[in-house]
Amino acid sequence: MKVVLAFDKFKGSATAQQLNDAARQALSDCEGLDVVCVPVADGGDGTTAVLAATRAGQWVTAPTMGPLLHLDPVSAQYFLCDDGTALIEVAAASGLALLPANQRDVVHATSLGTGMLMRDAMERGSRHIVLGLGGSATCDAAMGIMCALGAEFHDADGRYLFPNGESLDKIARIETFGIPQTVRDCRFTLLTDVNNPLCGERGSARIYAPQKGASPEQVESLELGMLNVARIVGSEIADTPGCGAAGGIPALMMHLLDCELLPGAPYVLAQNGMDAALDGADLVITGEGCLDRQTLMGKGPGCVIKMANDRGIPVAAVCGRVDRDFDPEAGNLIKAAAVSDGLPLDLAMDTDATLERVSQAVMRIVFPKNA
Repeated sequence: MKVVLAFDKFKGSATAQQLNDAARQALSDCEGLDVVCVPVADGGDGTTAVLAATRAGQWVTAPTMGPLLHLDPVSAQYFLCDDGTALIEVAAASGLALLPANQRDVVHATSLGTGMLMRDAMERGSRHIVLGLGGSATCDAAMGIMCALGAEFHDADGRYLFPNGESLDKIARIETFGIPQTVRDCRFTLLTDVNNPLCGERGSARIYAPQKGASPEQVESLELGMLNVARIVGSEIADTPGCGAAGGIPALMMHLLDCELLPGAPYVLAQNGMDAALDGADLVITGEGCLDRQTLMGKGPGCVIKMANDRGIPVAAVCGRVDRDFDPEAGNLIKAAAVSDGLPLDLAMDTDATLERVSQAVMRIVFPKNA
């Protein structure tokens, strides 16, 4: 019997690698099982580690700035592959998790630190950067990244603008003469974990800025800024799916650089060999922190479920909890097990306890007669 384990992270509790390794270890002494692990990510935080696990290369630690200028600098990591590809996450330098909840300030937050990481990778020879967009604290449409890469932004009076969300609606001119040839020669693969457009009711400002500390008035100011960016780079960008990711980072990057915008989950699964792993599989087990109606709309486990369904392979899910709006029948799941529902928060988030509960749930799915 061939079992494919394909877990995404349980955010704040366990990484995709930890979950897959724990589940595999639980099944390791069972005779007659062929167990294959394919860690899952969708462009959000943790994507770099999942991709790096299948690549030859090295982790690089570089000093950079965090999301807010007045806070201490940070040391961020990225992975430099032997083939010259750099795997970087926006969350590493410009992530919401770097800020205490009472210091979230999306209007003044900047993606400058992420751009500095990208410059570091290019100075080490990288000419292809894969950028995971999830988990950002910013809503600056990549102003910070582009400033780090040599661009300048000016208002109608020619004054230099600091790259943050507050400046978006003031941009009148973008100077690109300072972008070096090494940057122009680099290609960028942008991995998005959402399909929201740049502007509008489902746009970056209205959907995500409140989570990042924006008041209702600031949300409307940021929306005007995104509309201004769309006016400058081309109105079609306003409605392009995915351009609202990470505070609109794809908008300016796609306008000024050689970029490809891709849904993160299918990219990661393709890179990690999911298609080959499914050959001859009898059962697939996937999971994430919470199964909800977003799961089947492009998130990592949702893509795993679809790939298994397309091949007629039974698929089950093990997660922290199952939201009441999630319909297991919609994913044709044989089981959707929640391992943390009703537990105290400290126990639900404890890594070792989570891994033990997931391992037990996997055993019950693989050997239901012994449950």
